[in-house]
Amino acid sequence: MSLLSFAKDLELDRPVMLLAMSGWVDAASVGTDAAERIAEGGDVVAAFEPDDLFDYRSSRPTLHFSAGDLTDVVWPRLEIVHRSVEGVDLLVAVGNEPDFRWRELTEEFVGLAERYRVVKFVTLGAVPAPVPHTRPIRVVCTTSDGALLRDGDEVLPDDLVVPGAAVSVLRQGIADHGIPAIGYWAQVPHYLQSPFRPGVLSLIERVGAQIDVRFPIGELALEAATQLEQIDEDLAEREDARQYVERLELMQEERSERITPFEDVPSADEIGAEVEKYLRSAQDED
Repeated sequence: MSLLSFAKDLELDRPVMLLAMSGWVDAASVGTDAAERIAEGGDVVAAFEPDDLFDYRSSRPTLHFSAGDLTDVVWPRLEIVHRSVEGVDLLVAVGNEPDFRWRELTEEFVGLAERYRVVKFVTLGAVPAPVPHTRPIRVVCTTSDGALLRDGDEVLPDDLVVPGAAVSVLRQGIADHGIPAIGYWAQVPHYLQSPFRPGVLSLIERVGAQIDVRFPIGELALEAATQLEQIDEDLAEREDARQYVERLELMQEERSERITPFEDVPSADEIGAEVEKYLRSAQDED
């Protein structure tokens, strides 16, 4: 039985599919925020049945109350939006990371990619990392197809073992069926909460370079600059936090002095430690 609740028939011209999901690879909501902004103004062309994908005790719906009255229930969702930017057809898949049936979902995505004749698959995400907010956002990529690399793309250099993410499983399934696929991951200071606008801006810029499109970003650049100023003001009132950021800055400067261009990418152990910290904090919140 299909996991789709509906899917429209479309005739598209060499569309590119983008995918972002919530989860540990969506630190500070950077990946999903970037995808939502790219999809803004588009039309939903496909959606998946939430009852088949989500455990509502771990992916709880959001309740909206007004004057003591429950006015709305927002359920976890995964949907695909069509939007055309500068003549390029985009299919933007965005939503919550499913709790169940990842393998079946991968087959559904493969079927949709073939149905809409997708020519490229790009995932967006962000990982918590021991990096300071005072430095440019580093975006690394993962791909088995070197032909997809663009100027400025940096491939994650280390061997790395981390908990699985649905976006990576889906991207690999798409690649296994012969569709070029690449993933972009913004490194987000692990001490920041969502939403982190500078990371969103960096991801959108990398995706735009990948598909040769200049996305209209509106006030995003101003939002990012304003947010960084606010973070600096907040840190000025907390000596311990300011000293911690200074230590991260020093660590990054020491890395940047080395010859290898990827040395300032956090090591596999550092990223793994931050992932474990994130997962523990998420469990505590539940």
